[in-house]
Amino acid sequence: MGYIPDTDERYYSFISRGKKNITKVIAFTPIEKDGNKYYNWGFGDLVKHETTGFDIDDKTDSNNGDVKRVFYTVASALSAFYEINPGATVHIKGSNQQRTNIYGKIIARHWTEIEPIYVVRGFVNGQIEPFQEAVEFDHLLILKKNVNL
Repeated sequence: MGYIPDTDERYYSFISRGKKNITKVIAFTPIEKDGNKYYNWGFGDLVKHETTGFDIDDKTDSNNGDVKRVFYTVASALSAFYEINPGATVHIKGSNQQRTNIYGKIIARHWTEIEPIYVVRGFVNGQIEPFQEAVEFDHLLILKKNVNL
């Protein structure tokens, strides 16, 4: 795990070991939206840029043959993030609407594991609503439930 104090960004990196070895990065970057502070949950391949150094490419489909392992690694980063930031709200929005919908489907598929630990909301029609599988949300919000209640 890495931390950039000036930006309050947290990031995690790992190697996707499939057809190739691909360095992946998960980043929790503070953003402000509608006057609220969130941590955007970004994920993608680590790519080198001549001018900016390194960046996260969240538009590439690596198709590396280890999608389940990558998914569980990305999901475990959320748990690690909440150990450090228990009161944070995590913002999820894909690089396009199709990816946001896929994230919603993944949440729905794993709902029995997610629901006891996290509160999941979605933004639709200008409002934040409880998560529902069939709704196409603009973005999703995740909060860790208070387990001390």
